[in-house]
Amino acid sequence: MLVGAGHERQDGASMAHCLIFLIGLHGVGKSTIGQALVPHGYRHISLGDLGRLLRRRRIPDGFTLRFLRLLAAHEPGERMSAKLVDALHGEIGQHNAHVPLVVDGFPAEPYQVMGLPAGCTLIHLTCPDPERMQRLAARSETTRRKWGADAAESRRDRQLGAVIEAAQERTDMRTLEIPNLGLPQQVAATIAALATQVQRQRVVFSETVFASR
Repeated sequence: MLVGAGHERQDGASMAHCLIFLIGLHGVGKSTIGQALVPHGYRHISLGDLGRLLRRRRIPDGFTLRFLRLLAAHEPGERMSAKLVDALHGEIGQHNAHVPLVVDGFPAEPYQVMGLPAGCTLIHLTCPDPERMQRLAARSETTRRKWGADAAESRRDRQLGAVIEAAQERTDMRTLEIPNLGLPQQVAATIAALATQVQRQRVVFSETVFASR
């Protein structure tokens, strides 16, 4: 298991950088908020964005070829292979060793929660359904995947509740629910402040916190 930011390992060593995972239904704005965290010093890994680049035969910088090959072979909407999950953990560890890191779109299944680094922060983003569906409709105009009223029936969206329950059972990480309302910069600032608070306190959390804009 990787070791997360700001929490001591069993061998007494600690890491200095925050680590955030963004989850939520399709269209809640995970990638937008992930990108809005970049000005706060975060490096952003968006599995969806990376996959779209690879499908356009564009090679992103800063990632291992093994990870990129596995991600390129991954079919959107399907389960991530064990090899891809393992490769992603490797990328997370390499990047988070140097900078604060935000990953969106992962974990997508309950079993993946068990592999998250101790001390990380899991953010469950939400937004009103009408706004979410409007975003999905706009997305369908620019991507091959046609989003509609059945978007919530995707495998990842069906697993969301179970992912959150699995995360709440872990006592070595914090789970937060954040409504994505208002400007992305404001939401990102709230998330960055909460993650910094988690890092500084260096304690074990088990509760879910609801933060407003």
